[in-house]
Amino acid sequence: MFGSRKVKILTVLMLVCISTALFSQANVTVDISDDVYNFLKIAETKGYCERLPNARPYTQKFIISVLKEIKEAILDSEDSRIRDSELQTVEYYLSRYTDRDGVDVTRLAYKETTMVGDVPLSFEFSNTDEAFITGGLYSDSSLNASGYELFHNLNFIGDIGKNVSYRSTAYVGLTKMDLQQVGSDYLIGYWWYDDYRLNTSLDPDDPDGMPQARTINTFRNNAVFPYSYRKKWDGSVYYLSNLNANGLEGWPFDPAIAFGMYGDLRGSFLDDHLTVGMGRIYHEWGAMDINSSLVLNSNAAPMMSVDASIKLLPWLSFDTLTGICEFPNADYINHNAWSGAWRDRDDDGEGNNRNNYPVVDSMFFQNAYSIGMFNFDWTNWHFDFGSTCIWPKRFELGYMFPLIDRVVYQNSVGDFDNLALFGNLKGTLPGIGSAWISSYIEELNSLSPHLFTWTRCMFAYQGGAKVNLPFLPFGTLSARYTKIEPFCYTHQAIRKQPWYDDYISEAYMNNDRSIGYYLQPNSDEFFVRFETMPLPASSFGLQYQLIRHGADYGSNAVPGSSIWSELKATGRDSLRKYFLHDGAYEWTNVIKLEGSCSTKILDVPVQFTANVGYVYDFWTSSGVNDNKKHAYHKINTAEYPVKQGVVASLGIKLFAFERAQ
Repeated sequence: MFGSRKVKILTVLMLVCISTALFSQANVTVDISDDVYNFLKIAETKGYCERLPNARPYTQKFIISVLKEIKEAILDSEDSRIRDSELQTVEYYLSRYTDRDGVDVTRLAYKETTMVGDVPLSFEFSNTDEAFITGGLYSDSSLNASGYELFHNLNFIGDIGKNVSYRSTAYVGLTKMDLQQVGSDYLIGYWWYDDYRLNTSLDPDDPDGMPQARTINTFRNNAVFPYSYRKKWDGSVYYLSNLNANGLEGWPFDPAIAFGMYGDLRGSFLDDHLTVGMGRIYHEWGAMDINSSLVLNSNAAPMMSVDASIKLLPWLSFDTLTGICEFPNADYINHNAWSGAWRDRDDDGEGNNRNNYPVVDSMFFQNAYSIGMFNFDWTNWHFDFGSTCIWPKRFELGYMFPLIDRVVYQNSVGDFDNLALFGNLKGTLPGIGSAWISSYIEELNSLSPHLFTWTRCMFAYQGGAKVNLPFLPFGTLSARYTKIEPFCYTHQAIRKQPWYDDYISEAYMNNDRSIGYYLQPNSDEFFVRFETMPLPASSFGLQYQLIRHGADYGSNAVPGSSIWSELKATGRDSLRKYFLHDGAYEWTNVIKLEGSCSTKILDVPVQFTANVGYVYDFWTSSGVNDNKKHAYHKINTAEYPVKQGVVASLGIKLFAFERAQ
């Protein structure tokens, strides 16, 4: 009798322990801006863990399991010189996901758990404050610029049962970021925002028939390193000087209140072989290294989406996502925008205008986005491929359905959506490093040598490598080359879509940022980075970039050098591209030192990040832009001047990361 009771007590205790273990390993996602992702990628390069999934973000449960795998690999390592340092670094990251019920004053957090029958429920509330201050000082003082972001975040996370978790973050703050206008004459096309004349001709030599030319303003953000700024706020801001319902602005040129919200609901099933999520969060897919994806980059703005990942076999998995792209409040970029003007509506396509209605920029950005990706992993090889589609929002089940390819399906519904194919191939030598090639293809009209000269061939490609530096704690050296062809990520605006009378812009963008690589079209980049983690909760990096980009303003601008560009429908097969030889090109050299550390001040966890570096920017020109190849030379003019200066930034996070023990 006593023995039976003892067995029952032990059984209950075991069930409680199991439930707690399952409960504490939440399926909540960890934001991809967290530096734990860079740490995991470095550990993968050193051979401390299995190959990581190619679709981020990861769940907290998955990250904990990988960290434990890394810890075991370090303990088994024969290199005693750096073992202790690396173990302490892993323990630091593990400490981020250890928590307890009750009030945690040091993190301004509160957590409570309960059981409803045998179903665990939890709720945690926490506060995070962050500040980002940056500035650039240049030899030409008129280029000096500064900016700041001060945000308070309210975080809500928890579990609903053993398989489903949620998180939500709302934030509000004060921000200002200088932009310098360098031009207002960049021609992006004739087909977008035309004046609705009914007898328009597509002949550019017919001034009476040609729709109105469309130009945009061009800006440079000299307060930060080129192509490095990812705004935290979403949509619009309110200037402090204009706090009213009509005060929404597209950029904080003056001090402004900024706000936003993101979050997701995610479940893991079938022993973590199936993960399903819904929410508005950042993603990165198809990236062979951090921030390297050509198809869905971490620098892209978040969108409301539904996604799923399923691991069918140990060597085969599949990812799918469909989301709604967000409108860019870009009146300051779009020159001569309609911005609320009233236009006659041609309801029947025959010139019979039945009523007037307001036309605003948001009407031209009504797109959905779908992507599917197959992943194959064999020993030391990884291969993935998939397709994407930008399509005006309508109930198009074929693009949402994961088992039908988007490119193939378009042939069944009409050729008017923006589709692309992508693929990555990566080889790894465990403990040594890896090398990869990546591609993103929107349109190819030839597989001959004309591939690199015909403008209508729009694609991007990348080659790179990342190697282990065994004598340094989590030390790596990486290098990559990326090329974005002219008009890549762009698309001609279309009219008379199903469900839509007006023009719809189908550029590969969300909230005015490219969904793909962070460079503008008609660019390339040489990227080299050294990094290490010499002390627990710290990192150090040295980085060099050479970015070359066709002029997106001025008298010698190169067509197709902006994501806002549109390749005209007439005569496009005769257009040619000659990188560096067909107009003015900006050569941007960046040398940057980066560092971060986490500590406690008055028992409050604080993380510091800082970077400082040198920017040297000059121009070359071929003299003319006439669709032909010419020799180029270095120039320094009022229109395309040499720029050099120092940029420095400081970031601080309070009440973050380390949890009470």
